[in-house]
Amino acid sequence: MTYYKSGSFNAICDVCGFKFKSNEIQKRWDGLMVCSKDFEHDHPQKYLRVHERSQGLPWSRPRPEDVFVVVCTAAGATAFADIATADCARADITFPSYNDLTSST
Repeated sequence: MTYYKSGSFNAICDVCGFKFKSNEIQKRWDGLMVCSKDFEHDHPQKYLRVHERSQGLPWSRPRPEDVFVVVCTAAGATAFADIATADCARADITFPSYNDLTSST
């Protein structure tokens, strides 16, 4: 490769390290000066741009608070401890009897 060519000079390929004339070397996408065997084009999808679309909801509102409904049953309205339901128990209600409520039949 050491010969005279008007307007050209000797250059080394940055990838393979062989000597070429400067007109046989070209700049690759990553800035390296390479020979024709080591030359590769930049990937075209590297320059794709995606148009962003709004991901937000058109409207929203907060979740409502939970509503608890207290149901007073006959057993919950009795005056017996561990059986009565809070806010339902009444001291004057003793029917059904304690034995009826605790028996498992």
